[in-house]
Amino acid sequence: MAKKTTLNQNISKFMAPRHWPTWLGMGIAYLLSHLPWTIQKALGTGLGKLHYALSSRRKKICHTNLQICFPDMTESDREKLARAHFESMAIGVFEMFTAWFRRPEKTAQKVTFNDHDVVQKAVANGKGCIIVGAHFSSIDLCGTQIARFIDVHPIYKLQRNRVMNWVMERQRQAVFSKTIERKNTKEIFRSLKDNKAVWFAVDQDYGRKNSVFAPFYGRECATISHISRLAKSTGATILMYDYGRTKDGYLLSLQEVEDYPTGDDVADATLLNSLIEKQIETKPDQYFWSHRRFKTQKNPQDPSPYKIKKR
Repeated sequence: MAKKTTLNQNISKFMAPRHWPTWLGMGIAYLLSHLPWTIQKALGTGLGKLHYALSSRRKKICHTNLQICFPDMTESDREKLARAHFESMAIGVFEMFTAWFRRPEKTAQKVTFNDHDVVQKAVANGKGCIIVGAHFSSIDLCGTQIARFIDVHPIYKLQRNRVMNWVMERQRQAVFSKTIERKNTKEIFRSLKDNKAVWFAVDQDYGRKNSVFAPFYGRECATISHISRLAKSTGATILMYDYGRTKDGYLLSLQEVEDYPTGDDVADATLLNSLIEKQIETKPDQYFWSHRRFKTQKNPQDPSPYKIKKR
């Protein structure tokens, strides 16, 4: 079944008994979102330890990525990083609940953002700006927080679960002045024309069709190529969004990407990948290592590194 927006649908469409388990889960998520931050972090850490022990598939993906990206790291250090990653991702689940069910102002006191001048310069350009970034575990909470400083229209992907979409789309509609489903190209151009910011997470494998192959930690991987073409056609400023969890809260940062686009899609993708690598260096456990970043092979005949070998 094709995934469709739920913004034009009433809640009554999702009251059938088959949806009740999801609504129960949403109720629990609502309650968890109101727990103190320190308790959320503690529960997330415990949940992450449990997930690491039980999820053989995600653990395999994570270790494969770490072996590709950090070949010189010792096995014990990779194991330590993998465990920390699972704990960080589980904390991110609680942060997602907070982003869905609490107003951004409730966690604003934990957020540090010092790049107001970058925002003002980008808006002064008058041609909109394209915010690009990576997937870190606090993406949902830090995504809603950046909206406090710049009118950003995030690009999002619909989920398979219709109830979750109903909740997610309305939460984001309450925080952002506009959200854009990732296939709605017309709305992306309209936002840039209106001098708004659109936000793309550019570090996941969306297949061969709309990608070029550029190095990420020295390995060629499918990287979306339309960012440079979009920047060239609109004249929009490119801002790199860095964000993450600190000991006491969250740090958000925006940096203008200069000399971009170059006119070479591979060179542009390589630049963005290198900037993402620098972001990962400061918080390696928070990156999405359990996603299949190297799923699509440059040579279609080469096997996926995530394929489980048969004994």
